[in-house]
Amino acid sequence: MSGPKLQATDLTFGYDPARPVVQDVSLHVDASEVVFLLGHNGSGKTSLLACLSGVQRANAGSITIDGRDAYAMTPTERAQRIGLIPQLHVAVFGYDVLDVVLMGRAPHLSTFSAPTREDRAIALESLDRVGLAGFHERRYTQLSGGERQLVMVARGLTQRCDVLLMDEPDAHLDPRNQLRVLEVVSDLAREHGLSFVVSSHAPNSALMFADRVLLLRHGRTLALGSVKDTLTETLLSEAYAMPTEVISKTVNGQRVPRAILPRRIDKVPDEIATLALDPDALEQPGSSLANLVHASRTRAQRTLVTGARGTGKSRWCERLVDQARRRGWRVAGVLSPPVMDGEHKVGIDLLDLTTGQRQRLADVRRDAGQGTTTERWRFEDATLSWGNEVLRRAQHAAPQLLVVDELGPLELQRDAGLLAGIAAIDALEQGLACVVVRPSLLDAALKRWPDAIVVDVEDR
Repeated sequence: MSGPKLQATDLTFGYDPARPVVQDVSLHVDASEVVFLLGHNGSGKTSLLACLSGVQRANAGSITIDGRDAYAMTPTERAQRIGLIPQLHVAVFGYDVLDVVLMGRAPHLSTFSAPTREDRAIALESLDRVGLAGFHERRYTQLSGGERQLVMVARGLTQRCDVLLMDEPDAHLDPRNQLRVLEVVSDLAREHGLSFVVSSHAPNSALMFADRVLLLRHGRTLALGSVKDTLTETLLSEAYAMPTEVISKTVNGQRVPRAILPRRIDKVPDEIATLALDPDALEQPGSSLANLVHASRTRAQRTLVTGARGTGKSRWCERLVDQARRRGWRVAGVLSPPVMDGEHKVGIDLLDLTTGQRQRLADVRRDAGQGTTTERWRFEDATLSWGNEVLRRAQHAAPQLLVVDELGPLELQRDAGLLAGIAAIDALEQGLACVVVRPSLLDAALKRWPDAIVVDVEDR
């Protein structure tokens, strides 16, 4: 097996040598490999790329390209082997796309020489590789952000180098264009043997496209390795100095991360308006809850029940269910009561409010196990399927009170889990829906149901 295309050993760099922004970082990049650099602002990602490309010279350490000392190469020789694609590029002049791509041939041209027919053929081939065949005569300034990033990738391909360094290619792009650009990167690595080093603020992009990940913290290596070994709650929480949650699926006994998100924020953001509702006020004429119920007779009213962990969101729903049943209402949906061992929560049940049946939904993780998992919980896929059937029946029962406890990252981030609960809430035409949502997911829930009322159970 050949050695790495790019090897950095014990790199240290600082614009002021007395205050290094990259310290003792080592990294190797093999052929056809996509390596992501992750870390918070100021962690050293862009400075590391500058050193790897030769734009900046490290104060200490070494860089080799196919075993050759990169600093012993001329700038032209180095540019023939390694390319740098900056963050979203904005051209001042209205160049044609082909002209922008042809700039990648500069390291192969002598002083004052013009691109040849062969250079143009290479540029057109590069545009075709990134899916922009036919764009060569369009103005670069008239392209979308995603198209401009793909043009910059094509310029890097036209450079005919071995390694492309990309500084936050998914920044400033909508999700569709982020995906499009990174899919092209992945295809070029897999099918054409190119190597990529990609700096990013999006761990979920690394989750989908990285072969390996370098986590940086204050300019130092926090972790370097496979996606499975680096994208853990412990390491990501340290890298970004904030609690992070990793949703996983266990496949053949191995934990496979599927989604990364900030761990639940236990405070409702100040900009979200809340309404204090007391379930016991259901029978009090003129109360906010009574008025809400009155309005629900002609049009569905949706409430998002939220609050910090352990503040009683499920209990709030139970109290409302008790009050509704006393009035003879049709009640449907699910509750998720905790399973306790003394003072410790060891599991979660799923309770059918129509029949009273319950099944174990999740247990605290103690081993790899099977099924859908977070770092803390292992979910029973059979119970998720049963819960969806319960919620499908609830959708067709025209309930006066529909309860879904709770919708979490599985449903609102991963399009998995109790999706029939989302469908039932969407379909409700009359009646009151109470949906338990953790504070960190309120934005996602309110985007889906912008007319929903937010009930913070901590409001008194």
